[in-house]
Amino acid sequence: MKNFYFYDKKVVSSVQDFMFSYIYRVNDKSNLFMKKKKWNVEALLSGALALLGFTGCSSGDEPVPLLYGSPSVGYRVMGTVTDKEGKPLKDIQVIFDNPWIITYLDEEEKTIPPKVDTVSMKIIPDTVYTDEKGQFSGLNTIAGSLNKLSVEFRDIDGEANGGDFDSQELGENDFNKKQVQNADGWYTGKFELSKTIQLKRKGE
Repeated sequence: MKNFYFYDKKVVSSVQDFMFSYIYRVNDKSNLFMKKKKWNVEALLSGALALLGFTGCSSGDEPVPLLYGSPSVGYRVMGTVTDKEGKPLKDIQVIFDNPWIITYLDEEEKTIPPKVDTVSMKIIPDTVYTDEKGQFSGLNTIAGSLNKLSVEFRDIDGEANGGDFDSQELGENDFNKKQVQNADGWYTGKFELSKTIQLKRKGE
């Protein structure tokens, strides 16, 4: 399994390179980081990498190699949303949030760059809607970890499509997890997370 760290229409070799690409891209486009002092950017990068468990040093504008591997995991979340009687619910909004997202992949495993909110500088979560059978499927995702995965289900159309339902939020351990691709080095494998979710009507 190759590394899939992606930014600015290119695949980079490590989380550190990804963060360098990201920070300097922000510099060029929105001037959110001051160019006057390079050490401001390097200090920010060093602190962020330290939180992720990476160490290293740098000189000038060139990124330095990681001193050890970059853990990553592949996954896809899918399932069905119903009411308490088992009737499928259409057009339920499903939001897949994970602060450790590195990139998305299409069906041919080509990278799809995550979109970033230019104000908060956070990745915009993948969002889909259930079909007529209540089924949903998120994008193939590469992330640093699954432990902060959050999947939220929202009824945003009121009484339409079966009634008005309460939102529900699930984490990694709430899904049935099946490994579909073996681990390879620091890549811990790919997993399918699936579940049938029953939403409660508001007021029940």
